[in-house]
Amino acid sequence: MCYSRKRELGCGEWRGELRLRAAFVYTNRDKGLVKMTRFMVSLLEKAGWTVKAIEVENITSPVNFRPFDLVFVGSHVVSSWGGKISGEVTNFLQGVSGMEGKRSIAYIRPALFGTDKALRRLMAQMESSGAFVVDFEAVSTENEARKLIDRYLGKG
Repeated sequence: MCYSRKRELGCGEWRGELRLRAAFVYTNRDKGLVKMTRFMVSLLEKAGWTVKAIEVENITSPVNFRPFDLVFVGSHVVSSWGGKISGEVTNFLQGVSGMEGKRSIAYIRPALFGTDKALRRLMAQMESSGAFVVDFEAVSTENEARKLIDRYLGKG
């Protein structure tokens, strides 16, 4: 028996192409993070992915991640010495559903100090929500963002 997200013609024969779905969860408190996220969203859309961008500050109802193939979660470093991540992102991840076993990627907009610790905290928070973190990156330039995306487009 064959399954597809598109209309089934016969086993192994499909009309159209299978479009992968990605979700980007991020905070809008850091303008640099917003810029990098929008850049990564545009790269995936150009590659034919269906992408949903979710700003955690603008969410009023629960979000279900079951329909997504890949979930990106981004934050900025809030505390330079402690390496803390955005409280909004932490609160959002505690209330999500459908993250169990979901392939996910953590990304941080780096600061002078505390970037590694913040990235570890973000990954731990994602894993406590049930996500399977497959990659992580501190993204400060468009080139670094492109490399992160290219790893999932088969170019890197």
